[in-house]
Amino acid sequence: MTNPLRQLAAYGQSFWLDFLSRPLITSGELARLIEDDGLRGVTSNPTIFDKAISSTDEYDEEIAELAARGLSDETIFEELAVHDVQKACDLLLLVYEASEGQDGFVSLELPPALADDTERTIAEARRLFAKIDRPNAMIKVPGTPAGIPAIEQLIADGVNVNVTLLFSLQNYEQVMEAYLRGIERRIAEGLAVDRIASVASFFVSRVDTEIDRRLDALLARTEDAAQRALIESLKGKAAIANAKLAYQRFKRIFLEGERFAQLRQHGARIQRPLWASTSTKNPAYSDVMYVEHLIGPYTVQTMAPVTVEAYRDHGQPRPNTVEEGIDEAERVLQQLAELGISYEEVTTQLQREGVRLFQESYDSVLRRIADRRRSLIAASERRGSSVGVYAPDIDRTIAELLAADAVERVWRRDARLWTDDPDRQRAIEQRLGWLTVHEQMREHLPELIALRDEVRARKFSHALLLGMGGSSLAPEVFQRVLGNDVEHPELLVLDTTNPDTIKRYRTQLDLARTLIIVSSKSGTTIETSSLAAYWFSELERELGDRAGQHVIVITDPGTPLEAWGRSHRVWRIFRNPPDIGGRYSALSFFGLVPAAVIGLPIEALLDRLPPMAERLKRSNVDNPGLWLGAALATLAQLGRDKVTFLLEPAVAPFGDWLEQLLAESTGKQGTGLVPIVHEPHLAPEHYGTDRVFIGIDLALQPYQPIEALLKATETLGHPVLRTQLWNLWELGAEMLRWEFATAIAGRVLGIDPFDEPDVRASKDRTAALLDGYRRTGELVRPPVSLVDGPLAVAGTTASDLRTALAELCTHIRSSSYLALLAFVDPTPDVLERLHAIRQLLAERFRVATTLGIGPRYLHSIGQLYKGGPETGVFLQLVAEPATDVPIPGQPYTFRTLFLAQADGDFEALLARRRPVLQITLRGETVAALERLEQELVVTAPH
Repeated sequence: MTNPLRQLAAYGQSFWLDFLSRPLITSGELARLIEDDGLRGVTSNPTIFDKAISSTDEYDEEIAELAARGLSDETIFEELAVHDVQKACDLLLLVYEASEGQDGFVSLELPPALADDTERTIAEARRLFAKIDRPNAMIKVPGTPAGIPAIEQLIADGVNVNVTLLFSLQNYEQVMEAYLRGIERRIAEGLAVDRIASVASFFVSRVDTEIDRRLDALLARTEDAAQRALIESLKGKAAIANAKLAYQRFKRIFLEGERFAQLRQHGARIQRPLWASTSTKNPAYSDVMYVEHLIGPYTVQTMAPVTVEAYRDHGQPRPNTVEEGIDEAERVLQQLAELGISYEEVTTQLQREGVRLFQESYDSVLRRIADRRRSLIAASERRGSSVGVYAPDIDRTIAELLAADAVERVWRRDARLWTDDPDRQRAIEQRLGWLTVHEQMREHLPELIALRDEVRARKFSHALLLGMGGSSLAPEVFQRVLGNDVEHPELLVLDTTNPDTIKRYRTQLDLARTLIIVSSKSGTTIETSSLAAYWFSELERELGDRAGQHVIVITDPGTPLEAWGRSHRVWRIFRNPPDIGGRYSALSFFGLVPAAVIGLPIEALLDRLPPMAERLKRSNVDNPGLWLGAALATLAQLGRDKVTFLLEPAVAPFGDWLEQLLAESTGKQGTGLVPIVHEPHLAPEHYGTDRVFIGIDLALQPYQPIEALLKATETLGHPVLRTQLWNLWELGAEMLRWEFATAIAGRVLGIDPFDEPDVRASKDRTAALLDGYRRTGELVRPPVSLVDGPLAVAGTTASDLRTALAELCTHIRSSSYLALLAFVDPTPDVLERLHAIRQLLAERFRVATTLGIGPRYLHSIGQLYKGGPETGVFLQLVAEPATDVPIPGQPYTFRTLFLAQADGDFEALLARRRPVLQITLRGETVAALERLEQELVVTAPH
């Protein structure tokens, strides 16, 4: 029995496959189709590649290799597609040569986003054609208004073009004209045209799908029997009629026209009609209907694999069916017009929808590549990580978590995963919105984009964010890692009550060009409320009634801050979903509104989140959050609780956000993960056995100084956990991973990762000190035990500074950490001295060290200091402010508040029996720190 597919060639029609994939090539199936079925070409598009990449792992090795080079998802897709097209071209080269260049082509589609851009279409088509570098490659260009002039130019350039997304006869005539003009230009320039090939892809089944839909709508409102019969008779007729009339226009131009006859003498080839979208969508119709009715000379029939199978099985080819019923075809279109169905409207809509659908498929394939890339990272994370002898313990923890359905229960928001207390369970249930807040933010994307555009239009030079902890850390990370767009303001974060810092910012800023962002979940944070009162009074002084138009508020619904915003008629108020704790709010309005203000493409951050969320739903070891959380918690239980971050410079600011997340979430009930960020590097042998190291690299291009240190610590037996960010826009996805990991770690450690029970210890003592000030007009500070030059010491019975420092140091054990709590104005000079002191202590005592700037640290690592492991040794440094700033509406000033916060935390640490020494730095801060450093050089062991 004759193969119906092969028989098509006898009737002048070429059979092309509308599908391409790596397995099709490597399995030998494409070669078999060529040999057995007479296949003479292949077409592809984003939808086809999306299906191909989703259905096989044969692309994984190449994806991993390309990703390792730091290539974008778009570039990875292009490399994969070009590779497949090249291999298919090579297999079809014999067909190309045997047909003398008429068949044997493989088509690659341009990115759909170029459909309305002539110049970019031309440039990209030239580039891809050259990159594929095969004579039998074709570039698919849409027949859109912008595509028509591009087609002419590309033909003139000698690029083989498959014109796609053709639906209307008028559009088809424009395409034929563009082809002819391109050929004529080449001939006029004396260039060869005998190997320039083009097809015009007329889409078939989609025409019936749309017109049948409209006919069904007419039926629904038509009662007349004769009219209903007419409507029914037209269903499933429009697509074939349209294609047959297109073929008549093809004949007039290419087979009967004098103009092309002249070109043919120069070797010009016919631009053949190609019937695309020939799979039947309506199951009531024959599954080979579009193939059988459109057979004719000089045509190409593309078929999807399902149609290939169907036609091979029961196709009945007849010659020249495309010429049958031409009068009937004319009548069909005429009758549709009489029924009020506009042919022009339908075909225009279909072309627009075609571009949109290809764009959606293109976006989908990019997401799929990103997901696959991240999946490959999951394995590479474990390969790049080294946990040595701790691997069995971590595996056991993961097995226990999986047995407890931990992953599913997190996503079900089952609070019993963390506590048996019904009250705490209800509280936790109101703190799990971070799992899906990125989906809510996607819905608010138009609002955020509009804000971004409005801020740019208003030409602000700076945005000043007033907020603490979770309200400020993520925006600060976004600014420092991703930077602000040049046409948007630079973000400054003010998270202190130090009047010296406040005055420094006030001097720096031109309030007429400054946007103030007031950010607080509770709306009652004392630092934020005080700062908002001060800065609004300054705005009013300069801008009068326009002050509110320079203020944005971010808070939970119904808070005092929301009421304040309304009463002050601020520009915008963003009410955040209330079911998110502050440190988990990076991907909510608290993080994304400031990101929009500084001009970041919020879309780029959000686009990376769904693939990560899907990976975090996996109940197996490939869940990157499950593995990370289990590893960290297990190592902490085995004595390695100092989570030491070694981050390459480009992502180093990320450590500040991670510090709060881990410390405030896990540092309670005498346990917890102790995050160590920005610590000066030590010699590998000086790190204690309480460490686990976290390496975060960018684009798999390790920063050599850090990579060398990680390898050295690994060689010494320290556990090393590595993460690779493929680009900086993975930051949001990485935040979600760490949030999930923290929730998992909380389960393993037996604590509630969503409360912060010990933060109030400092707040309450600060409030008591301020109440005393209200009554007496005096702030009662801790009694000074001794004075040594610019250093006044409290919390010791020693008679001299050196002895006081030595007594504090007696509490240091190998498992301890040393915490510097610095209530200072963090100028570069001051920070330089603090880092020098930290390095000195770390090197001399060989223990982990932390450095917190007060009062900022109270809202990040402060919870761990009071509630976490009892291994901390604390040196609090309080620089007396040189200036003061009033707080509108309060009897106390910023200086008083600042000192009360320092003293309140000092008292809270004493109350928890933590070894702590308070040293007030009098006079010039840098000089006082240098004096302290001199004493520590003598006191600390050599």
